[in-house]
Amino acid sequence: MKRLLVIVLALVFSLAFSADLLAKTKWDMHLNYPAGNFHSQGAKRFADRVREATGGELEIVLHPGASLGFKGPELLRAVAEGQLAIAEVPTGMVEGDAPVLALTAQPFISTNAFEQRLLYQLAKPTYAKVLKRFNQFTLYSSVWPFSGIYTQRPIKRLADLKGLKMRVYDGTGLAFGKATGIAARKMPFSEVYPAMKAGLLDSMYTSSVSGVDAKAWEVLKYFTPINIVGPVNMVNVNLKAWNKLPRRVQETVLEIASYMEDEMWNLAGDMDRKSREILKKNGMIINPVSKQFRKELDQVGVKLRAQWAAKAGSDARKILDEYYRITGRK
Repeated sequence: MKRLLVIVLALVFSLAFSADLLAKTKWDMHLNYPAGNFHSQGAKRFADRVREATGGELEIVLHPGASLGFKGPELLRAVAEGQLAIAEVPTGMVEGDAPVLALTAQPFISTNAFEQRLLYQLAKPTYAKVLKRFNQFTLYSSVWPFSGIYTQRPIKRLADLKGLKMRVYDGTGLAFGKATGIAARKMPFSEVYPAMKAGLLDSMYTSSVSGVDAKAWEVLKYFTPINIVGPVNMVNVNLKAWNKLPRRVQETVLEIASYMEDEMWNLAGDMDRKSREILKKNGMIINPVSKQFRKELDQVGVKLRAQWAAKAGSDARKILDEYYRITGRK
């Protein structure tokens, strides 16, 4: 009887030890945008697929709306230092720490979805090299529809931009403001409404999707699709946190991430079309950009990209040269 009891107890302890070894890992994931935004919804599908495919060994807990308290420019270092195991990192917001990462957020650099994807693919090896120095790598990326400007008055030519008090979200917006006479202010989305009501802002630059998220029609009247940027978001993971995962879990996550990247890039165009319809249904006036206005904007873009490339270094210039060669653009 005693022998049987010993065997049973040994088995119990063995099972408990095995269960402890298979205990799930939990990652808290910083998300910049509201839970209903298509990037956040994509992250939810990613987390759900990972949890299901790993049998719960890896659980990714989402924190949308920047609810963990980190701002965009802080995210590269927050992941590097292990404050965040995983985070959605907009490339244009972290150029203070790594200028070359802002390549995909340069003004008027791409005109369609093919060019957006091409530019990112050309930049990927350099991005990976830079991110390794920041103790992280990208699981998957996603892209925004091109950004336009929301205003209280119609914008039909470059001169109409002068004097606007505009919310922007990255260095590109600040540079564009300086070049066109806009008083540009970089601030989180959550601060836009109070700033507009206080008279500190009368416009903002963002995508059709974010315009819907923010219910822009409640404070602004016009959306002008100048298509200044179609920036890339990276879902980055801290290398130390990654290396703690069993190899089979890593392989599963990478496979899911590969599918997610294609899925998210394909979604951007559909989301843009749907969001523009919602803007119009709510009274937002969407004015097309004339050929003359487009020419003026492109001239500004060429100048600003050259200035940025001079500061960003040789890797950035090499990628740009190859991109221009393939697309025939400048």
